Amino acid sequence: MQTVQTVCYRIDVGTFRDSARTKESILDAAERLIGEKGFQALTLDEVAIGASVSKGGLLHHFPSKQSLIVGLAEYMILLHEQEIDANRKEDPNGPGAFTRAYLRANLACVDESTQVCAILTAESRNIPAMLTLFQDFSARCQQQLENDGLDPVIASMVRYAAEGLSAATKAGMPAPTNYKEVIARLMELAGGRRETSKKRNKEVLQSA
Repeated sequence: MQTVQTVCYRIDVGTFRDSARTKESILDAAERLIGEKGFQALTLDEVAIGASVSKGGLLHHFPSKQSLIVGLAEYMILLHEQEIDANRKEDPNGPGAFTRAYLRANLACVDESTQVCAILTAESRNIPAMLTLFQDFSARCQQQLENDGLDPVIASMVRYAAEGLSAATKAGMPAPTNYKEVIARLMELAGGRRETSKKRNKEVLQSA
């Protein structure tokens, strides 16, 4: 009879956490560099300096510039999904819960991160793996919108209105004089009750 020997490997949780923090620092540094100097300024050397890691440490997580770019896109999509989820938890009831959360997340995102995300989206035409990430995220959102208990056409209208308003804000365009009324109407279309919409819209406007 053969004896089977079981070998147990001890996982160092502290090392795992340090590795995750290092990876996040690298991605944050890449985001800052693109935001401050533009996409063409992104180099592995500059990112390593910004993240305070060796180039070897960076290459351990991202073996090429393209893998870093794709990793950054994936990271930013994850953060946006978390923002949507957070908004949904604050207003989870009734039809349109995801649509309202999506609307609020897009209207609240007017910082440097959204500028970088717009740059990455434009550059994704030349990086198929990154383009696939954005397309998959868009398709997931659209599927949830169309199954959110609203008329799918209305939900799509709210989505693209939100994205258009967000894009205009990021581009430095002045908001329409009736901006508050536009947001209130979009919230109502997304199934939000008027009194609830007013309270949450105020929070969105203050963060914009």
